[in-house]
Amino acid sequence: MGGDGVLKKIGAIFAAVAAVAIVAFFVWDGVFNKTASKEFFAMDTVISVKITGKDADKCVAEIEKCVAELDSILTRHKTTSEISIINKNSGGNLSDKTAEYFRLLLDVSKKSGGAFDFTLGAVSDLWGFGKNPVVPEVAEIQKLLSECGYNKVTLSGNELTVGGGIIDFGAVGKGIALDEIRSILENAKVKEAVISVGGSVLLYGEKEASVGIRDPYGNAGRSIATLSLADTCISTSGSYERCFEENGKTYHHIIDPKTGFPVENELISVTVISQNGAISDALSTACFVLGVEKGAALAKEFGCEAVFITKDKRVYATDGAAPKLEITDTSYTLI
Repeated sequence: MGGDGVLKKIGAIFAAVAAVAIVAFFVWDGVFNKTASKEFFAMDTVISVKITGKDADKCVAEIEKCVAELDSILTRHKTTSEISIINKNSGGNLSDKTAEYFRLLLDVSKKSGGAFDFTLGAVSDLWGFGKNPVVPEVAEIQKLLSECGYNKVTLSGNELTVGGGIIDFGAVGKGIALDEIRSILENAKVKEAVISVGGSVLLYGEKEASVGIRDPYGNAGRSIATLSLADTCISTSGSYERCFEENGKTYHHIIDPKTGFPVENELISVTVISQNGAISDALSTACFVLGVEKGAALAKEFGCEAVFITKDKRVYATDGAAPKLEITDTSYTLI
């Protein structure tokens, strides 16, 4: 047999081996990278989980357990929760994990100049959002505001002292859940996942996905724009959520810590993109309170990107968010 014939045979053998290897890879990938999905209710919202990877079903179960545990720690309305006990005792010795949460919240509160304040539980209760909403008397609000303030909270090591107000993690709990879920995904070596906890979303893995920004004036399932992102967290705060009308005026649940009343500015929605879920959640509130210019500056300080939507349907995006943003509703204008 000539040299050319030998080379052809060797080439054919290598091609066959390569073909078998490719088939084996896809069989292996199909067997060991399964997709599991589930929706459940916790933390006062709907949680949606979609995971692709080895032991996907087991991972979903771990996530459900993790969220239930977080709920028992962070929900101040549960008398046995760690936050409820902290409020009752005006502080206490925290678990390492809870101390870490407080450090982050104190940092966001300070850098935002108090636009984010996690001590306004009593003010929120006075408004009755989610139960029997009512516009309180100004004197009542002012009295409670005088007792509140993140600057009355001190943390030394794991020892927390609360000098006034009622701690409320409502504006950050969903983001914290995303961070805890990310840890589970990392430990399980998951390939990719999309996790939604209310208005906060975790995109896990290198595969880019589109996340819709809800139409503030439309149904919950309708979006006015999409963000194409991978391996990050996205949180949105909007004045269209949990609102009520009294004497012809609409009041929403995002409270301005300086006035004790719902924020009154040009905004109707703010979306923040961050590698950290808790920061994305907290900043979506803080940036809403601050408005476009100051909110964008705060996002930049934390290394985050943001999209702001105004009441007159103008859309502002930070430099890093703009290339990832596509407006899908022509009644909105990207500025």
